[in-house]
Amino acid sequence: MRTAIFVGRKRTKIMEKLDFSAIVDSKYNFHCNEHIALFSDFEEVRNHGISDVLIEGFLFAVVTHGQAQISVDEKTYQLEEGDVITCKPRNIFERSMMSMDFNALVLFLSPEYVAQLSQMVRMEWTYSMFSISHKILKADKMAVNRFRLYFDLLRNHLSSPDSPHKELSLRLLLASMAYDLHDLHGFQNEELLRQTYSSGENILRQFMQHLHDSSRPYLNVNEYASLFSITPKYFSSVCKRLTGKTANQLISDEIVRSSQIMLRDSSKSIKQIAAFLGFKNQSHFGRFFRLQTGLSPQQYREGKVL
Repeated sequence: MRTAIFVGRKRTKIMEKLDFSAIVDSKYNFHCNEHIALFSDFEEVRNHGISDVLIEGFLFAVVTHGQAQISVDEKTYQLEEGDVITCKPRNIFERSMMSMDFNALVLFLSPEYVAQLSQMVRMEWTYSMFSISHKILKADKMAVNRFRLYFDLLRNHLSSPDSPHKELSLRLLLASMAYDLHDLHGFQNEELLRQTYSSGENILRQFMQHLHDSSRPYLNVNEYASLFSITPKYFSSVCKRLTGKTANQLISDEIVRSSQIMLRDSSKSIKQIAAFLGFKNQSHFGRFFRLQTGLSPQQYREGKVL
């Protein structure tokens, strides 16, 4: 274990949030409806660094020109043409620098919409979208060209008048993109892809939808099992079989992630964060957080690392 290092100053401040209300109010040129937003013009934002923006949705981006350096959840990445970024909700984008010719295709989806799309694509893709915080993949020129075509079609559909099959067309386009993304992730289980949903996979899909909905309180294993009308033992076995983690581990992981995000935002005290997350008191929250991370909430807020 490495020695704790003090960064030197508190890193907390009030973060901006990017969700659909912020997109609607944005001065930038988004093509959007209530669940889908597209952006592909970095002319106005190229010289403006991103500072602590909490992304409240699924983000998918393909770099089409130039280079950039971005920081996501305290890790810095170098991006170049062909890099594909996938992020689940509640990622923090902290800083960015872009070359003068940088451009990217950006797709933003609401968590509710991704939950609906999960009924059209395989569970392996759906779980990866909910479980992987963020990932950078590499696409070849043919894949980048396909993503360009997807974006052109999505933009055209979003701009067109309503029609009986407009929503279905949008979902089918996004489902096709999901399978291209599936290939980039390197998932190889084609037999699994051809199977129909099992009851266990449907339970996991519902659980992931509840767990990643920031408007819903966190529950314990027994409460989630009751919600799905199954036994806690069966619920945990489903989670373990399909994800490699028990239900309790999945719940704890998400609570830790939410804790870290809120501790980096100065708008709430540690006591308020503990209450918001459903802990009995601040001491209970402190013991849980230290057990999971090795740091107290205050140490994490002050920028110490292990």
